[in-house]
Amino acid sequence: MELDRSLKARHLTMISVGGVIGAGFFLGAGAAIARTGPSVVLAYLIGGVITLFIMLLLAEMAVSRPVSGSFESYARTAFGPWCGFITGWTYWLAFLIGPASEAIAAGTFLNLWFPGVPVWLFCLVIASSLTAINMVGVHFFGEVEFWLSLVKVVALLAFIVAGCYSLGLNETSPASVANITSNGDFFADGLPGFLGAMLIVIFSFGGTEAIGTAAGESENPQRDIPRTLRGTVVRILLLYVGSLTVLLLVMPWQQAGVSSSPYVEASGILGGDMARHIMNFVVLTAALSCIDTGVYATSRMLHAMASDGYFPDWFARLHPAHRTPDNAILASSLVLFTGVIIAILSPDAYVILAGISGFGFLFTWLMIALSQPTLHRIALHDGTLKYRAPAARHIQPLTVGLIVLVMAGQFFADGGGITLVTVLIWLALASAYYFFVVRKNRRLSDEKSHAE
Repeated sequence: MELDRSLKARHLTMISVGGVIGAGFFLGAGAAIARTGPSVVLAYLIGGVITLFIMLLLAEMAVSRPVSGSFESYARTAFGPWCGFITGWTYWLAFLIGPASEAIAAGTFLNLWFPGVPVWLFCLVIASSLTAINMVGVHFFGEVEFWLSLVKVVALLAFIVAGCYSLGLNETSPASVANITSNGDFFADGLPGFLGAMLIVIFSFGGTEAIGTAAGESENPQRDIPRTLRGTVVRILLLYVGSLTVLLLVMPWQQAGVSSSPYVEASGILGGDMARHIMNFVVLTAALSCIDTGVYATSRMLHAMASDGYFPDWFARLHPAHRTPDNAILASSLVLFTGVIIAILSPDAYVILAGISGFGFLFTWLMIALSQPTLHRIALHDGTLKYRAPAARHIQPLTVGLIVLVMAGQFFADGGGITLVTVLIWLALASAYYFFVVRKNRRLSDEKSHAE
């Protein structure tokens, strides 16, 4: 039995948008601004260029091999089963850490309106509801994600238009270029601050590659995947850079950097209390959308890895009617609740989780870029190369270099040591599991097959 192929191009676009524009951007923007000041716009531009290059390389491979699990399969083909396992499991962790923190964020937003209800209860309701949505069927999930993501896109466009109007036509507005130019240095904390902000930026872009995991459920991968990936990155880049520029024009960056929700505050400055409440609702839908996409992408990765023999085949089973990997969905959903525990243990939980998740996305993107040359040669040999990434010979090494530079920069960034140590421990544990459990089980399975 195969996964249901009922996702249309508009669903793919919004799945990719939904996985990216979450509370991680609306809230994480404040943390990034605090670290690097006005140069945050440059950081998002660089992050957008890296993302665009990665998506072009991924599109070529996804069209040639439209499989659920995507880059886990590509890394395994290019470098062997260990690399495939490490890539898939690291992506699974990176994408789940984000929604875990998003669940807390969504509960916090609701708690502002309903202070008598504890945050953990909101988290429970949110996690349960989005798990059910993913289990109903992929078409229903696609529809829900389409409308949730549409709310975010329309709200950011409205915010940009309102900011531009306030800057150019409203003489009494506090929006001013002076908010950027007259409040300290462009690089607020020098190179270390800028490099530290880059991980939060990557975390904000992380999730765009989720469309690669949806290739196996697309009606027409050859037509839809390249067009959707290119369009999605351009849209997100414009929305991010445009809205951040307006944000910095509306309020001084020092104020935005310490705000728990700078977009909500800026909306209040532009439009009063009503605009503030509307943006709070938008940020809530952003968090829900990101959790929704996170459960979808990670459950498909877990399903693909179980199908490849990395995990028990229980995770590879599909619902007979909906053709959804329900067991993998349940397992991925359970991880959402770990964010609550981490938030209790550390007041800086969101920034720590964002940094670790951002590094996990960077590692996954690095494996995507490194896999492309081998997959390109295989597709040429097999006659399955239906889409060529433009200038791949040049953008592939450039992308690898940029990613390695950002990774190495964490040695000099504030808090980068915690991120690096955590990621190294994770890679060590994942490698130990592979060599002592997965490889042993595969060897026993092969011996049993030969005996029969």
